[in-house]
Amino acid sequence: MKNNDRKFQIIKAADKRFARHGFHKTNMDEIARDIRIGKPTLYYYFESKDALYIEVIKWEFENYLESVNQIFSNDELTITKRLEEYFLRKDNVRNDFKLIFEIIVQFISERTTEPETELLKEYLSKEEELIKKILNAYYKDKIKAVSKALPYSFVMISWMIVVGKKMSSQLSVDKEFLSNEKIQQLIEALLD
Repeated sequence: MKNNDRKFQIIKAADKRFARHGFHKTNMDEIARDIRIGKPTLYYYFESKDALYIEVIKWEFENYLESVNQIFSNDELTITKRLEEYFLRKDNVRNDFKLIFEIIVQFISERTTEPETELLKEYLSKEEELIKKILNAYYKDKIKAVSKALPYSFVMISWMIVVGKKMSSQLSVDKEFLSNEKIQQLIEALLD
């Protein structure tokens, strides 16, 4: 097995463990056991559990950004529809990218570590760049230019909606936080 294949195997196994049990309840022995390797092999690739955790978070963010990029690259959809799909994609972050969601929640409650906060800043900036590209395409043939605040606003509002939906589902089962129709209206308002 190549080094990169083994490293990827470790990252995937660690992602499952960290997502299921959290950072503090996961240990390197369990990760090694999950993929039937010795603990020293883990330490050959990652100097510590912290280093492995950071690599797993990076991996999740890269996969998340790739899924967003695929939405924005779909030329069969209008730009407004791509933005709707982007907001809907965020609905699944809690399930598909659990560690990202956890870091967002921890950040809000001021419980992230410095490396987690730096990763969050880095990847939210990358997400903002993806939004900026799609908005530039939307406004290309219009007199109105893209506001510098608009891409950042899209990113922040979309994450607020994700967290708000989670809170709403736990606090009030008889109330809908934001319907897809309301999200569509929000997108249209932001684009005007």
